[in-house]
Amino acid sequence: MSDQSLDRDLQDFLEIRQPGADYEELKRDDFAIQLGVDLENYKKFPRVDDAVTYPKVRYDTRADIDVEHSQDLSDYSGPFQQDLRFSDFSREALVRMLGMSHEYYVLLVEAWAGEIAARQGEEKMQEIQTAVWTNGVGPHLDRITQEWGALPDVDVMPELGSGVVTFSLFAPDARYEELDKEQLVNLALGSHELLLLVIECWAAEIVVRDGLDEMFDIQWVFWSEKVLPEVRNLKGRWMNITTNDVAAFMKDIQIDATSFPGKAFDLIFEMPEEDVGIMTFNKCCAPDQWEALGRPDILEKNCHSTCPASLIETAKMYNPNMKVDILAIPPRVSDGDVCCKWKLSMRDESDPEFVPIELGPTHRSAAS
Repeated sequence: MSDQSLDRDLQDFLEIRQPGADYEELKRDDFAIQLGVDLENYKKFPRVDDAVTYPKVRYDTRADIDVEHSQDLSDYSGPFQQDLRFSDFSREALVRMLGMSHEYYVLLVEAWAGEIAARQGEEKMQEIQTAVWTNGVGPHLDRITQEWGALPDVDVMPELGSGVVTFSLFAPDARYEELDKEQLVNLALGSHELLLLVIECWAAEIVVRDGLDEMFDIQWVFWSEKVLPEVRNLKGRWMNITTNDVAAFMKDIQIDATSFPGKAFDLIFEMPEEDVGIMTFNKCCAPDQWEALGRPDILEKNCHSTCPASLIETAKMYNPNMKVDILAIPPRVSDGDVCCKWKLSMRDESDPEFVPIELGPTHRSAAS
């Protein structure tokens, strides 16, 4: 592929993969439609019942700002909150959430850079990293700053060509302590958009250069073995989630920086029983993108190559007896249906996969 063709294909593909892209206005991209990918040799995870579909019935409350009725939670060590709003946290807790989001962002960027360097060498990684920031991220920094109220001069953009670039508009800053809740919630949501933009740009570069299968393989490695242990740890350190039950898992995902509400995701969380959690994605960027491109077949591989590994492994880290059942996963029958739906529960001693083990809290709060 010529450099000119690579640049043109990449720009078209990046446009489609931006958080908040208007999929109704975009024309189907020929490059994306013709992407070659192995749609046979990958692990598919079964649904509980293929005949059942789930319409969207509720919406995500986490981005709703209601300062008047805020609970002023100092962390998330207390009970699971089904209709959690980020504004339910105290200002101090929101500042910590920003620190947690930034640490998560750095972890993911370093993981992408490290994995590509290991596979293709440092020089190629630097070439790809330069393209990530020049073609993908850089053009959106001013917009994100204005939209989410990022403070000036919280970080310095390094010169491209050496090291791993973890520049962020939402890096930790002492000035956050003076902001009100609405400003802090908006910064958290902006940090999520920037995180998604950066990792989407890394992924898009790999897709254009090396194909979808390589990108899916890298994602599988991340979400099944490399990134998750530290992700679970940082939730404990920053927000004091220390138990090993289903409620802890649900709280983990509610404050996970990759799944904040916004242009890419709308999630609802329910616990109909003490040890049963239901997590529903009403909106997800993957179905939006691949359905708009007319490639539900790629969407199916995308979802099976990423989400089950992440959720099943996270559940095991909280408790080896926590199990994950898939109630819905793409392809979906109608765009009025949820994107995916997951049930978490605990095995008992009658289950042949039950693991006799005694667990206790493993983390301390970052505030302690």
